[in-house]
Amino acid sequence: MSGIHARIPAAPPTNRRWLLVVPVLIAVLGYVGAIAYMRVNEDGFVYHPTSYGGREMVAAAADLRVEPATVLSPDSLALVTWVVPPPARDDTLGLWLLVCHGNAGNISIPLRQDWSRAVVATGVGVVAFDYRGFGASEDGPLDEELLYGDARAVYDWMVQQRGIPASRIVIYGHSLGSGVATHLAAQVEAAGLVLEGAFTSVPDVGASRYPWMPIRTLATERFASIERIDSIAMPKLLLHATDDRVIPFTFGEALFAAAPAPKEFVRLTGGHDRAFIADSATYFSALSKWLRAVGARDVESPQP
Repeated sequence: MSGIHARIPAAPPTNRRWLLVVPVLIAVLGYVGAIAYMRVNEDGFVYHPTSYGGREMVAAAADLRVEPATVLSPDSLALVTWVVPPPARDDTLGLWLLVCHGNAGNISIPLRQDWSRAVVATGVGVVAFDYRGFGASEDGPLDEELLYGDARAVYDWMVQQRGIPASRIVIYGHSLGSGVATHLAAQVEAAGLVLEGAFTSVPDVGASRYPWMPIRTLATERFASIERIDSIAMPKLLLHATDDRVIPFTFGEALFAAAPAPKEFVRLTGGHDRAFIADSATYFSALSKWLRAVGARDVESPQP
């Protein structure tokens, strides 16, 4: 009887198994490390006070009638504030824009001075402030709720110290400031809300940039305008550039869709922060028309 010997495959050498395990282990550890890094450094992803002009203050231009002021935050931090009165003309609207800027730079950088000058020329006043830890404002912890408190403190100062009726205040927010402005508009009386380069929420933006990361689970800073926009009854104007590479145009569209009437949406070009220059005719035609309507609406509808 001839024997048939079954051939048993030899086990792969131990070092060959490690060739398969090591890359997987490295990938897993790298992914977990990336998650940990993003969680620990969340503030660094959301807030950039040292970028985009940084914290160094630039002197106000001679043709910008800045009245410097200091407003105390709820936790007694000094917030640097610039008041730019409306022009001395007969056609001024009697409205004031409370400006909540984006996540970088400060109120004095030349680009923001240019914006303020152009906006004031439409016949309104501007009150712009730096959040805690931005510009020359005092240092303090950067946190979503604390930024909301900073904006509310400036609003209260406008009403109580400057004597500006709430019905003559228009809340304006750009980029991250759109989240601050939307929260404030949901809490107080105002003539209207203007949002430029706005998003639905910080986690939504983060998830669009890092789709492979669990951003919505990690994020504690949310600025979730999409969750409160439907409660804001005042007139709303949303401005967004179709070529915005920082906050994609689709986010502005989604926020607008969730907002109740009265509302208006204006498509621009010029990127995230220069549409008022690149597309100035569309920008200021829409803003001026909307502001005039808001001013007239308030005059025709006195407070009960």
